[in-house]
Amino acid sequence: MTKTKTQIKTVKIKECVPNWWNPNEMNARQFSSLKKAITKFGQTKPIQVGVWPNMKVKGGYVIVGGYHTWKVLGELGNAEIEANVHEFKNEDEAKLYGLTDNIHGSNQQLKLGKLAYELTQNGYSIKDIASSLGEEDVNIKDALDLVKDEIEKKMAELKKAERENFVALNFIVDKDPKASADEFIKAVTEFARAKGVKVGKVTADVNPQRETIALISFNVTNPQRNAIDEAITALTKETKTTESEAIAEICSRFLGVKNPTKPNKTQQNEQKN
Repeated sequence: MTKTKTQIKTVKIKECVPNWWNPNEMNARQFSSLKKAITKFGQTKPIQVGVWPNMKVKGGYVIVGGYHTWKVLGELGNAEIEANVHEFKNEDEAKLYGLTDNIHGSNQQLKLGKLAYELTQNGYSIKDIASSLGEEDVNIKDALDLVKDEIEKKMAELKKAERENFVALNFIVDKDPKASADEFIKAVTEFARAKGVKVGKVTADVNPQRETIALISFNVTNPQRNAIDEAITALTKETKTTESEAIAEICSRFLGVKNPTKPNKTQQNEQKN
């Protein structure tokens, strides 16, 4: 069949006439679903109408595809309809085109079940889905049951795989006086929270020699721990400081303040002695 000459037009519904050979039928449930869809979304695609020499219909168009859409719009009181107007050579060519236009796929149960599962998870009922498709409720339920166990099992596996593996990261700070340690703890805690790390517990103990030992615990993922370790190692090499001083320096830089725990020259000399 050669390609027909086609124009997209807005035509009057009363000028369109159903053909007399259409094998495509809808039951009442399917027609009701189509009517609901058109009422909600309007006409989503043009119908197919044709003209050809010596056709029975005079001064109008014969519907070769989209009869049920035409019928719904007529029942809804529309006066006009969007249509692709084809110029056929003869009636046989119109019939062949009509058969081609009626080629439709069918719902594959597994895919239908997955679609139904997603929609039910978002609050839609089986009745809502069946009504939209023009299907019986039991058909949607069967498709849903077909994949529900499989989907829930896979989702559980995905959640397990995505679950973060938390580890405890402890810092021991030995500084005097206690106020300096408190500042350090505050800086590290604020830095951690700003980076999305959950601070599990912070404890501080003061020893008899007035040295403040603060043990800070963080829950971090393994990738976060690796990043922290790399940063501390790089800074201790660069500044030749202890790990605790490196941590304080990182936090101080982030906060834009002077590192309260960084030793001055006198303290450094005392440490050497």
